[in-house]
Amino acid sequence: MTATAVRGAVLLLLLLSAGARAAHAQAFSRLASGEQAVTAETGLEPAIVTSLGYAAGLRAGALGTLIPFAQATLVVAQPDPHDYALKAGAQASLLHVGWFDLSARLAFEVAGTENSIYTGTALRSEVVLLAGHYGRRWFALGEIGYDRVWLTYIKNGDWHRTYFYGGAKDGWYSGTGGTFEAGVKAGFAVGRVEIVVRAGVAKSETLQALDLPFYATLGANYRF
Repeated sequence: MTATAVRGAVLLLLLLSAGARAAHAQAFSRLASGEQAVTAETGLEPAIVTSLGYAAGLRAGALGTLIPFAQATLVVAQPDPHDYALKAGAQASLLHVGWFDLSARLAFEVAGTENSIYTGTALRSEVVLLAGHYGRRWFALGEIGYDRVWLTYIKNGDWHRTYFYGGAKDGWYSGTGGTFEAGVKAGFAVGRVEIVVRAGVAKSETLQALDLPFYATLGANYRF
């Protein structure tokens, strides 16, 4: 393998790890107009992560209730504020017939990581469809989502420049991959507290197996 090919392979590895799959999770079912919630969630997706968030129900004309939300995520197995994700987006119901509801969620995210080799910042988006039933005290949904990393900024560390390639260039790189997730999401409410569980499988956008091909999370929200 030539030096150029090796450098290209390492750059691809940096891009993929900087844009590693992030959680699609949201620890709420849906909110009525005027209702708010603070959320917490933890689980394996793909590392052991914990997320804190906020959501609100807003009246949005023909869309019914629009649910904007914000979420911050940190890796907790080895706590490091340099490994983070900040996400903002909204969820809305697209179709409601009898017991059946179809909703969509769109979000944008900034994710970062830092180590001795490089510092990476990824700009990504996700779209998720949720289909199922919302009852008074419980809900059960199927979900399918697509997460895409559009741009990744790589700043090479001294170790990489010293021991591997001194000519490594910092900068923005595009087209760094995406993932699909499919699974189930369910929960039940006790007073103002709602417990939410999620589990499913994940593949790359080319339908190749990932190092961790599944996800599982446990969350809760408090409505007010």
